[in-house]
Amino acid sequence: MSDDGRSWHWHEYPVGLGGEVARASVRALFAFLIGLAAAFVLMMIGGILAEEHLFNDPGLEHAIDDLARMSAGMVMVFALVAWAAFALAVFLRELTTSRALVKAAARGASRHEVPSPEQVISVTREPAMQLTIFGWGNAAMAGIFGIIGLGIAIAEDDGSEDVLVFWLLLGYAALMALLGLAGPKRLTPAHERRQALIAANWSSSDEAAAWKRSFRSPGNVKLRYVTPAERCLFAATALLVLGFVALQASVTMRCGATPKPGAQCDEVTYNSFIERLLAGGLVIFAVLVPLAGILAVAGVLLDWRRRRAERAELLERLADPRAGRPAEDLLAHHAQRRMHPLALVGAALSGIGLVFSVSSYMVGQGKGLGSEDVFVVYREESIAVMIVSGCLFVAALLGNGVANVRGRDLRNELMRRWPTRPVWSAGEDGRILRAKRGPALHGPRYVKVGKNARST
Repeated sequence: MSDDGRSWHWHEYPVGLGGEVARASVRALFAFLIGLAAAFVLMMIGGILAEEHLFNDPGLEHAIDDLARMSAGMVMVFALVAWAAFALAVFLRELTTSRALVKAAARGASRHEVPSPEQVISVTREPAMQLTIFGWGNAAMAGIFGIIGLGIAIAEDDGSEDVLVFWLLLGYAALMALLGLAGPKRLTPAHERRQALIAANWSSSDEAAAWKRSFRSPGNVKLRYVTPAERCLFAATALLVLGFVALQASVTMRCGATPKPGAQCDEVTYNSFIERLLAGGLVIFAVLVPLAGILAVAGVLLDWRRRRAERAELLERLADPRAGRPAEDLLAHHAQRRMHPLALVGAALSGIGLVFSVSSYMVGQGKGLGSEDVFVVYREESIAVMIVSGCLFVAALLGNGVANVRGRDLRNELMRRWPTRPVWSAGEDGRILRAKRGPALHGPRYVKVGKNARST
């Protein structure tokens, strides 16, 4: 190739086992948090139905109410743990990327194989931002509760045990404040030193030459049709919204106004059609939500099948030197790391399963407000769901990691032949990471692009 910029190209360098685990963990934990949000919604729905006595069974309503109360606590605990793990995984992703590129440069990596934009983003952004946010967020919450609680305990001369709890909260707040300080004081400077070593191997002209090829690409051929997978997901969303609307209407529209605590509800009568809809709100919800779940799973499976066919098509095109450039959105999808659809579903389901299985087990062990006799008989089933949920998360983590490692060669071939620029969007401050828009190893971390500006 001539030395006109065409010989330079983006290349994704191996990041080692730790780096792959960190990357897979970031995506799996994000899906797990989605599952926790879904569990919270289901918990709220169950609590509302039990509170409104819509099950026509006082024993069942009491048991569901107890499970919902325990689930609320479990959602908060799992969310805190998942947030901490997510922040740590994000930091390890940036750390392992920068270290891998430093090693590649030390081994004499080719100047023509410029690190991919995704890897340069990891090298140039603040490595401990999520840890910093986690630290200061926890420090603020624990510190406020600790100071208020300690003040009340001392003023009311409470027992030593209460005072000890609040002192522990203050100690936790101090520890989290140290974590928040560690990012900008210690972790970011070390990260910037590694960036300087990487920049010494790949000059700004090397980066510019690799970016030049992406700007020479047409970049205007896109797929315009709606796929069957997208139709299934749209239909699932519509059914889910209709189900929630029917449930909410059946609960709230029966009263003319919000009753005062302890007062009777002044029920309102509508025409026969509306009355039938309101009376069947719970039935409508119970029918539409499982249908939405089935359609969503079908959409995920259809998308998986479609992506497999796309990969096969791309491999055929790569084998043909005369093949034209594929559609831009197809290239953008397969030239970057993605979470496997089945891994996304598995990690989300693990969050839902863990919340309710642990809650059921805890209530059955007498840790809740009652209903021990109802849930204690399901002790073995609760443990089984815990194990299955944990296995689902591990499978999602490993499966997504393996899929991304196996796809590295394809991504490198696509970036070499048909480079595709990253998609970005700016917020209210009008800034984005420079690495999303052009050469970044030798420049400032952010670039001004305009308020709410977008790449396309």
